[in-house]
Amino acid sequence: MTPDESVRATAARLDAVDWQRHGHRTWSKAKLMLEYFRRVAQWSDAYGCDEPVPFFDLANYVDPNVRADPEVIQETVRRAAEGGWNAEQVVPFVLNWAAVRATLGFVFPEGLEDPFEPLLLLFERDGGFHTSNGYAEMEFLSVPIAKWRERASRPPLPSLDPAALDEIDRAGSMRQFGYVMGPEG
Repeated sequence: MTPDESVRATAARLDAVDWQRHGHRTWSKAKLMLEYFRRVAQWSDAYGCDEPVPFFDLANYVDPNVRADPEVIQETVRRAAEGGWNAEQVVPFVLNWAAVRATLGFVFPEGLEDPFEPLLLLFERDGGFHTSNGYAEMEFLSVPIAKWRERASRPPLPSLDPAALDEIDRAGSMRQFGYVMGPEG
């Protein structure tokens, strides 16, 4: 896949997101955010990124010469505006990463996984998130942003499989509400 094809495929995933947050997947979204923090912290360590927050243009550190098409970014950001300021802010980083990831000859350093895949899954599961007072907010749960770099050594989320993520949501809603939240419940 060429960088342009990768960017367009990622833009299509983002375009398909229902940016309205419904809350029934809050628990898996929080776990996916933590997984994103873990992965981006590992990449930050590997590439000497000195960013103070975990939402930044990692692609610029990996290969500043490879960028997503500005028109694709602009159009995707326009459609993601429904997801709020954080979605608009993060979309260019995700698209630039898609371009770098597909660049001929680019190989993930050993032990590192795609940093933006958990964030894409978070969006696809139930829209966006917002940041406030040092937290990434997901309806019923807040994930602290401070010390995100310390998550680099944490164990990975065991599975990004939809069934495993659904189980996280089922268990979380049972603990918090005593019943399973969701579009069917």
